[in-house]
Amino acid sequence: MVILTAWWGMGYAALMVATIAYGWYSIRSQKTVRLTGHVLAATSTWMLWTGLLRRATKGHGWPFVSPADRATGIALLMLLMYLGWELFSRERDTGFTVSSIALVLLSYGLSQYAGATVTDPITSVGMLLGASLNLCGGSLLALAAAVSLARLMHARYALVSSVRPELPLETGDQMSETLVRGALFSLAISLAIDTWWLQKVGLGSSNDAQQAGIAVAWMVYFVALRLRTTPRWRGWPWTAILAVGFICILPILIKVPWLETTLPI
Repeated sequence: MVILTAWWGMGYAALMVATIAYGWYSIRSQKTVRLTGHVLAATSTWMLWTGLLRRATKGHGWPFVSPADRATGIALLMLLMYLGWELFSRERDTGFTVSSIALVLLSYGLSQYAGATVTDPITSVGMLLGASLNLCGGSLLALAAAVSLARLMHARYALVSSVRPELPLETGDQMSETLVRGALFSLAISLAIDTWWLQKVGLGSSNDAQQAGIAVAWMVYFVALRLRTTPRWRGWPWTAILAVGFICILPILIKVPWLETTLPI
């Protein structure tokens, strides 16, 4: 357990320093600082994933047991997606918001960190796939909120400072829209697995409230995507929808204790 704790501690510390580096880059725009942030973020992601895989192998099961574990999983997937996206993207101002959201989720996860290797047995491929898609959908929504917020903050800063006055405040953010579509696709498949496959084979648990919450969130995000086509819903309204929507759906995705109860029919 000492080695496992060391992996988590060093990864968390590296991410904290990476967040500071990204914040400094957003102010000074120094390439060396940005590169330092990327290196530290990649190192942090590697350490945290190593600790997670070590926990899974030592416990011989699924490591995302508690809400804190699932919040940690969303943060790690978001960091991994962001680092992979950075290799093929020209975006340069999203690191601070991404690492900040990941740091908040990790802070909650590590504050509830169990002192033993606790895992759940993998009883079904369907359960494994459904839980993984929930985490994937949450990480995509978190990344979409971070990307949209970062681009809007950059446009606001450029408009106020007159560094690049040609940048409009309502910046068209196609990337965040693509990420939301990917999240809805993941959540739809997960919901289908939970409500049809697992229930059909008798492996479903009391997930009625979580399934209902995911379905409602899916419809809200779907309507938001339709509204996204009109100019008045771009810029701050779109960013607000993504940020508030992620905050609202996060308790559902990490399955807080009150979701364990079955809804009365």
